[in-house]
Amino acid sequence: MPLPARVAQGAVAVGLVLSTGAVVVTATAEEPPSAVLADGRDEGILARHAEDRAALARTEQLRAEAVDVASGAIEEASAVRADAEQVAVAPEVIAELDAATAELQDAITQVDVAPLTPTDPPVDRDAPVSRSAPRGDDSEQDADAPAKSAPTGEADDSASAPAGSSDPTAVPADPAEAAGDAAAPAAEGDTGETTTIPHAGDPATEPLRDALERVARASDAAKASAEQKRAETAAAEAAAQAAADEAARVAAEEAAQRAAWKSSLQGFENGQVPDSALCGVSFSPSVRLRCDAAEALEALDADFAARFGKHLQVSDSYRPYAQQVACRANKGSLCARPGTSNHGMGVAVDLGGAVQSFGTAEHVWMRENAPAHDWVLPEWARAGGSKPEPWHWEYVG
Repeated sequence: MPLPARVAQGAVAVGLVLSTGAVVVTATAEEPPSAVLADGRDEGILARHAEDRAALARTEQLRAEAVDVASGAIEEASAVRADAEQVAVAPEVIAELDAATAELQDAITQVDVAPLTPTDPPVDRDAPVSRSAPRGDDSEQDADAPAKSAPTGEADDSASAPAGSSDPTAVPADPAEAAGDAAAPAAEGDTGETTTIPHAGDPATEPLRDALERVARASDAAKASAEQKRAETAAAEAAAQAAADEAARVAAEEAAQRAAWKSSLQGFENGQVPDSALCGVSFSPSVRLRCDAAEALEALDADFAARFGKHLQVSDSYRPYAQQVACRANKGSLCARPGTSNHGMGVAVDLGGAVQSFGTAEHVWMRENAPAHDWVLPEWARAGGSKPEPWHWEYVG
């Protein structure tokens, strides 16, 4: 039947309550309320589907933002992983970060393929009208259509066009409000930083949120482990440097001591060195030598004992001038002219046992190892030398 031409006196207010709040649609004398368009489409359904499209657009936007956040988290996690691997963080920490990143990447893929489904089925333009036209007067009403409620402020779910809009297909000014829960704002506490999924109402993004939290925990653990590793490395390097400095100090002191020992006898004549200026060795109480020579012989004996299970046998060491005279008188040219012998300055020894013979294992070992401790068999004392004496060893340090 044709639409009535009656226009209500004054303003008629229709209160509509949506899922996200209340919207009031007011019809004035200049803009009469109309529930059915000229082509037979229901104005309320069109408005609701406009809201659906706005909600879907908002959801699609928020999904894109969520994917951007997740992608940024993956990039950051990759940088954290590279740093953690560089400082040799524990493998299990890196493995957890890899697993969390893989889970987040899979969640991104799921969001990309998740369908966007409207809340109602699409409008069927050929379907019967679901809402009646306005009444022509207070007494007339289409018997085949449901009665329209009076403007009492109660909710009418069938009328959901935006307030003041003459275009029923227009997108609401606030898409998030029109979309209701489907386009809810970010959860309370979200800061908008790159570690926050901006949409909590879309089930498709929930796996992203869980995976992002796991990546955040794994990244924090990797960062903490990397910092601890750096601290440990710095401490180890500091300790190594301190040890090297101490070793250098000790070496310098020892070098200075050896230099002092070497020069300590320079004020004495050959064979005239007082016993207080000489040093002994632990394995042979009778030995008296210049102190640096005694120290070197002590170390040489330790190596010799480790190889043969016995100590060096020292038959003669420092030889006072009187003993040099006696040796020359008794052995002739076998003994140096008094006042010229190395024994007289505490830097020579005569060794007994197997070392005193050429060709023995002990003598061969001494030839090969004694120079490491600055003890040598002089050229003249070697087999084929001018005066072969396999027992005579001199300190050349």
